[in-house]
Amino acid sequence: MKNRAIILALVLIVTSALFISCGKSTKPKKQIDTKPVSIKQFDTPPGADPSVPPELGGNGFTGEGWQTAVNYNVAGDSNAIKGGSFTMRIPDFPNTLRNMGKDANSYVNNLMEFGLMYEGLLAQDPVTEEWIPSLATHWKISEDKKTFSYRINPNARWADGKPVTAEDVVATWKILVDPGILEAYSNILYGTYEQPVAESKYIVSVKTKEENWRQFLYFSGSMRILPAHYIGNIKGSEYLEKFQFETIPGSGPYTLLKEDINKGQSVTFRRRSDYWAEKERFNIGINNFDAIKLDVIQDESLAFEKFKKGDIDVYSVNRAQWWAERFDFDEFKRGLVARYRVYNENPNGVQGLVFNMRKPPFDDIRIRKAVTYLWDRVKFNEKLFFKQYEMEYSYYPGSVYENPNNPRVGFNLDSARMLLEEAGWKEKNSEGYLVKDGKIFELDLPFDGGPGQERYLTIFQEDLKKAGIKLNLKQIDGTTRFKLGNERNFTILVTAWTGLRIPNPESSLKSNTADAPNTTNWPGIKDARIDELCDLYNKTYDKKERIKIIREIDGIACNYFGYGFGWYVPFQRIAFQNKFSYPEWILPRTSDYLFTCILWYYDPEKAAEFDAVKSDPNKKMEIKPEDQKYWLKIKEQEEAQNK
Repeated sequence: MKNRAIILALVLIVTSALFISCGKSTKPKKQIDTKPVSIKQFDTPPGADPSVPPELGGNGFTGEGWQTAVNYNVAGDSNAIKGGSFTMRIPDFPNTLRNMGKDANSYVNNLMEFGLMYEGLLAQDPVTEEWIPSLATHWKISEDKKTFSYRINPNARWADGKPVTAEDVVATWKILVDPGILEAYSNILYGTYEQPVAESKYIVSVKTKEENWRQFLYFSGSMRILPAHYIGNIKGSEYLEKFQFETIPGSGPYTLLKEDINKGQSVTFRRRSDYWAEKERFNIGINNFDAIKLDVIQDESLAFEKFKKGDIDVYSVNRAQWWAERFDFDEFKRGLVARYRVYNENPNGVQGLVFNMRKPPFDDIRIRKAVTYLWDRVKFNEKLFFKQYEMEYSYYPGSVYENPNNPRVGFNLDSARMLLEEAGWKEKNSEGYLVKDGKIFELDLPFDGGPGQERYLTIFQEDLKKAGIKLNLKQIDGTTRFKLGNERNFTILVTAWTGLRIPNPESSLKSNTADAPNTTNWPGIKDARIDELCDLYNKTYDKKERIKIIREIDGIACNYFGYGFGWYVPFQRIAFQNKFSYPEWILPRTSDYLFTCILWYYDPEKAAEFDAVKSDPNKKMEIKPEDQKYWLKIKEQEEAQNK
């Protein structure tokens, strides 16, 4: 999901220490110019347009009858200082630098939308997820929950100096619903609103065509506002062509200059020297680096080697084996390279085995349970995954939405045999396979994960045989697997879904998605109570109540045993050059390592220590515990308060 904003700032620091090579190579590293930049063309006076009256958002606006937030949590470290540069790796150069329309989904585009360049009307408290100001200072929801109004901050400015106005919101909506941008999802989503109305220069309202609390979420937090003086009145097809690799000035803390776009190789965001929200509370301690460089390195092994040499500042370790076996180099042993497992609530999706409940043998819950008893995840974890994974027992693993009372099934051969017998599978043939009505119990399991996946599926195959079930493993490609699932043309599949920060049970668990193709309800769950709860969820504006609803849905769904759940990591594995500082929480509550470039900062004292240790092989830096559990403690405190 595209969404949310965060903050920025600056300050110059001695940069020489930043660029000392961390590797054994004698080739000097190219330095990044870290001077903040300005692309201002228009000098708009600060504050509101004096021609706009207070009741329409101008000077003297009191906010009476509107909502806002003042003493909310901040995302960054209040001690953070500005300056320096930060280099990250991306696997591919983006197909476009537009943030909307066809192909506008890449690491670069996502960082633009995280708030580096483009901002939404509202942001969310980094701890509670309650609404807080961003481009808008105040907001209002009508009594019938269908009309949303926003008062734009009169100090908000585009990078070129023009003021942010209500007309910008209208123009952004128009381009999002234009079929010419070739992004059907945006067309459909924003087509659920009527055209926004600019009631004044600073007040904009929009009416949704359906009551659903997520309508406020999508318009307030997901939609990144673009300047009308760039996109107003142009057609979608023209937008696609004109801005393919030409960036539109945003209202956010960074800009992307033409000379910093090195096609196929890198892009570098520059911190602006004139960001309008520099002093706003929501910007405290974040957006600290003067330059954020994204280097394109496709090969994972090459990326790791470049990280070891110091060419990359932070590295997301996605392989358990690498975490266990590849951190034996000198820089790591001496603390020059550090690593953390940051336990947070970055959403995990469902993965594991999915059973087709629409047809035999998995139309019988006893069979689904029996096969789940034979799915020995603990053994896989111990033998193959270095014990680095947690077992899934939920559609929302590790999140506040997980129902703690869900069944916690583990490997049990006796229980599996008993259930199979109850289902009529009592006799075995000479080869040891169960037989009923003259047919053996045989399953075809297509998978597309290559040798890595085949390792544990082979163990599963052996365990099924112990119970008398013949399993045929069939290697296919990912496209074919997805097609089989979407068309319900399977018996059992291996699958993995991306997690959503905001659950959407309608798309994966509501009855009307069970038999309709191309939805994620692959098991085929149909339940009247889940349907009722989905409807209630859409109209529940209180988050605590929504958590209760999702937990009840989770409990009901898990007891269908439509999945033999797999495993997940409740943490982010990151390694980094140990010359930066960061807030106590290290990463956001519900996001991943990409946010290091927003939350972290260059610390001159720590960098000096880094350099001193690097130049003296007898010295070491302090090595802190790998497991960082700030967000787990917050979660535990919240749960204790809610009991």
